[in-house]
Amino acid sequence: MQHKQRFTNVTLVTPTGEEDKDLLIQGDKIVQILNRNENLSNDWRIIDGHNNYIFPGMIDVLQHGFMNYLYGHAEENCTVDNAKLLPSVGVTGFLPSTPCLPAETTGNFLNALSNDIDKAKEGARVLGIHSEGPCFTIAGAHDPKNLRNPSLALAEELLEASQGKLKAVTLAPEMNGSELFIKRLKKDNISIHLGHSNANPTDVPKFADWGVDAVTHMYDALPTYPPDDSGVHVLSLTDALISEPRIALGLICDGIHVHPKLVELLSHLPTDRVFLETDSVKGAGSQVPVKFEFFPGRWCTVEKGKASTYNGRLAGSSLTSIEALQNYFKFSKKTLSQVAIAASLVPARIIGLDNIMGSIEKNKFADFILLRKDNLEISETFIAGKSEYKSE
Repeated sequence: MQHKQRFTNVTLVTPTGEEDKDLLIQGDKIVQILNRNENLSNDWRIIDGHNNYIFPGMIDVLQHGFMNYLYGHAEENCTVDNAKLLPSVGVTGFLPSTPCLPAETTGNFLNALSNDIDKAKEGARVLGIHSEGPCFTIAGAHDPKNLRNPSLALAEELLEASQGKLKAVTLAPEMNGSELFIKRLKKDNISIHLGHSNANPTDVPKFADWGVDAVTHMYDALPTYPPDDSGVHVLSLTDALISEPRIALGLICDGIHVHPKLVELLSHLPTDRVFLETDSVKGAGSQVPVKFEFFPGRWCTVEKGKASTYNGRLAGSSLTSIEALQNYFKFSKKTLSQVAIAASLVPARIIGLDNIMGSIEKNKFADFILLRKDNLEISETFIAGKSEYKSE
């Protein structure tokens, strides 16, 4: 028998605004939103939401690690264990993400990660894999020895090794071979993210034509041009990306990777243009500093509230999704409904799952967070209508 639950004394954060209504859940789905005074049969379990918000569960499409694991190491139970922990920071779905891996071991790593995902049956939904790289022109924190050129053969390699779980790939689309690489991946509905790129800004519309639909960590590893002597602003790659309506812009909203005023600037775009991602690494979520080896010889330090760094340079983040939500609300000065679109609905759309998740709407999965109204802290996280985390 399916459980029937009625959440009352809540404010629903929907794509169209905040509503003081009740939420009906049957089994793992939202089946109705109704007025508080509407009567139902007595077989519904009434749950008091204690005047909290019901906010859609957050979907993190760029997450390299969390707590004790870095997914690029493909350790056993890395996604199994983290899926159980991530509801504590508001995540109900995520893409474990891999860095630029050595060519000779890419297949084995992706196979191991895919097999681990198959075992993740509790907690946050493991929605697939995001391969950040290996086709970059700017290595950033990644191992430059592992950079590769895009090709049809590489596309087939990534698809086969990930066992049907590949959901997103980040690349520098100015590289030779990118068009065929992108178009092959789009046949399997893979989201293509521009990142670690030194592309000519005038080529951005062409990249969108090929299938680029998102940007990985906007403003980071996307260099601008120095000013010339004309007195005219020189069009940069990030300017061109902002102006291309077909491309959504991923944002590490920690106030470090992107200046809060730039966050506010992006928030003025249409609500379907910006999405939150953490780019978190091993040690994110820890209350004590963590040091780990991103690749042989590159040691990074992660500390809560600070950027993950090596030699003073950025290397992913220590950001959690709940912190990103709170920061975006503060920096953007937008409504909580608009924040929810960036935290949940746009990420779901990018990976083709917005028909079943990403917002508080009828017929979608009952994945949501009870957020306290006074401080936007998590009171409880539900996935498929089941409580997966409750704060103390």
